[in-house]
Amino acid sequence: MMRLFQRKMWLSIFKQWVMYGFILFIITVALAIFSIITYTSDGSKNNSRRVFESSLWNALQLQLQSYRFLNYLIELDQQAPSLNGEAFFRYDVLMSRVDLLRKGEIGELIRNFEGGRTTRLLNIINGEMELLSFQLSKIEAGDYSYLPALVERVKSVDTQINEFVTLVNKGSNDYISDQHKTLQKNLDTIQLLSIILLACLLGLGFFTIKGLVQLKRVFKLNSNLNDNIQAVHEDKAQMLTFINQETRPPINAILGIASTLNSPETPKNTKALAKHIEESGNQLLQIIEMLSDLALIDAKKLALTPTIEPLKSSIEDCLILFESQMARKNLQSIVYIDPNLPAFVCLDLIRTKEIIVALLQNAINHTPTGSISLQVRPSASGAPVIPLPAGTKEVSVMQIALRDTGQGMTDELQQNLRINPSLPMQQEGPLPSKVGLSLALCHKLVYLMKGEMHFSCAPQKGCEFWVDIPFYVSDTGPIIEQHKPPQCPDNTQALLIETDAQLAKVISLQLATMNISVTVSKEGSMQDNRHCNLVILGNTASFERDGHDALQQWKNRSCPVMSYHPLAINYSDFQVKPLHFPITQSQLEAHIITLFANKKPLQGSTKND
Repeated sequence: MMRLFQRKMWLSIFKQWVMYGFILFIITVALAIFSIITYTSDGSKNNSRRVFESSLWNALQLQLQSYRFLNYLIELDQQAPSLNGEAFFRYDVLMSRVDLLRKGEIGELIRNFEGGRTTRLLNIINGEMELLSFQLSKIEAGDYSYLPALVERVKSVDTQINEFVTLVNKGSNDYISDQHKTLQKNLDTIQLLSIILLACLLGLGFFTIKGLVQLKRVFKLNSNLNDNIQAVHEDKAQMLTFINQETRPPINAILGIASTLNSPETPKNTKALAKHIEESGNQLLQIIEMLSDLALIDAKKLALTPTIEPLKSSIEDCLILFESQMARKNLQSIVYIDPNLPAFVCLDLIRTKEIIVALLQNAINHTPTGSISLQVRPSASGAPVIPLPAGTKEVSVMQIALRDTGQGMTDELQQNLRINPSLPMQQEGPLPSKVGLSLALCHKLVYLMKGEMHFSCAPQKGCEFWVDIPFYVSDTGPIIEQHKPPQCPDNTQALLIETDAQLAKVISLQLATMNISVTVSKEGSMQDNRHCNLVILGNTASFERDGHDALQQWKNRSCPVMSYHPLAINYSDFQVKPLHFPITQSQLEAHIITLFANKKPLQGSTKND
C-alpha cells in the first residue's frame, strides 16, 4: 500500500513537471511568433525601402547634375566680366549629391554593393571633383584659359559616374530581391509556428478541463481532511486538559513542601533546596499551561480576554520570574518601557506575558554568557482592523523587542519560525518539535492576537525578536493618572562606563526619561575627567588597574556612583549605590530620587508642569 502511494506521488509530481514544461513551450512559441512579426513589421520594411529608393534616386541625381554642370561649362559666356559665384553654386550642387551618397544610411547600403566597388568609384569621383575647385576659382575670377581643361576633366569623370550608376542599380535590385526572400521566409515560419501554437492551445485546453475536474475532487477530499484534522485537535485538547488536571495536585504538593522548608525553623542548607523545588515546580506548571494553550489554539477554542492592567509592573515582573535562572548563568538583564506608552493598557495581558516569558526562556537557553535586554515601545506598524470592545475608541500597536548576545539560532530553526499564518497558502504555525515549546506557543499567540513576529539572527552575535501586539485605548471608566518619571534639573550629565553596547543603549534610554544626558565610555575607560553629576559603573576590564583612583576622584568631586560591577559594589573607601539585575526603570527612579532629592524639579514632575 505504501509503495503504491509513493508511486502515485511520483507520477503526480511527474505530471506537474510535464505540465510546466508544456506551458513553457507554449510561451516560447508565442514569443518566437511575436518576435518574427515585430522583425518583419511594416515600419522596418518601409524604412528599408525608403533607404533603397533614396540610394538609387541620388545616384541618378549625381549623373544628372554632372551633365548639367558639363553643359553649363560648355555654354559658358566667356565675354561676361564675372560669374558672381554661379559656377561655384552649380559645383556645390553636384558635390552635395556626392556627399549624400557617401554618408548616413544610404552610404552604408551602397558600401555593400558589388563587394565595395561602388565605394571605390565614389571615392574616385569625389577626388576628381575636388581637383576641379582650383580651376573653377580661376574661371570665377575671369580667367577662361582653364575652361577647356576643366571641360575635359569633367568629361573624363563621366565614365566613372555611368559605371557607378550601373552598379548601384544592379546592387539595388539584388538587395530588394534578398529582402523579398527574407520576408517570405519569415512569413512561412510564422505560419508554421502559428499552427504549432494552435495545437498547443488545444492541448492546454484539454489539460485545463481535466485539471479542473481533478481540482474539484481534491477540494472535496481536502474538506474531509480538514474535518478530520479538527476532530484530532479537539481530541488532543481534551487529552491535554485531562493531563493538566491530573498533574496539578502533585505539583501543588511540591510547592507546599517547598513553602514548609522555607519556614524560619528549617536549617539554612534546606532553603536552597526548597527554593529549587519551588522553581522547578513553577517551571513544570508553566510547561503544562503552555501545552494546554497550544492545544486550545489548535482547536480554535482559546478566547482572548482583554482587561485594563498596569503595563510597567507587569512587564518588569516577567524578568523577575527568571532572576534566579539568569543569575546561575551570570546573565545581565535590563528592561525599558517607553514613557510614550500608556501606564495602563487594555489587552489580554496574561497572553502577552506568556509571549514575553517564551521569548525570555528562548534567549536564556541560547545565551551562555552576556546580556539580555527587553524593550517595550510604540510600534511604527499600522493598527490592524479588528472589532473594538465596548468602552474602547481605537486600536494602537506596541512593540516588544528582546535582544540577546548569545550563540544565535540554527538555519533550520529560523526557517521554521518564518511561517506567517496571515498569508495565503501558509501553515497554521511551527510545530513544537521543530522550534521548541516556548517559541511555538509565542508564535501562535502573536498571530492569534492579530500581531506580527519578526527576528534577525547572526551566528555568535545573538538574536533580536520584535513582536507587534495591538492593544485597545479606553475611552470610558475611571481616569487613570499617567505615571511620570522623576525629572532632574536641566544639564544633568551622567557618565556611563559600559562595554556592552546593548546595556549601554537601554540604560541611556532609561536615564533620558529622567532628563539626564548620558555620555558612554564604550571602551570601558575610567580616565574620563569631564564634568558629570552621576557615574554609572558597569562592565569594564579597567577596574583593577584604574578603579581605585577613579573612585577616589569621584569621591573628591562628591559625584555619586551607581554600579553593578562586583568589585565596585564591595569597595570599602567609598559608598557605591549597588544596582542589581534585572535593571528596571523603577529601580533607577528610586536611586535618582534619593540622589537628587534636594534639587528641583523632581518627584515625577515635568519641565512643563
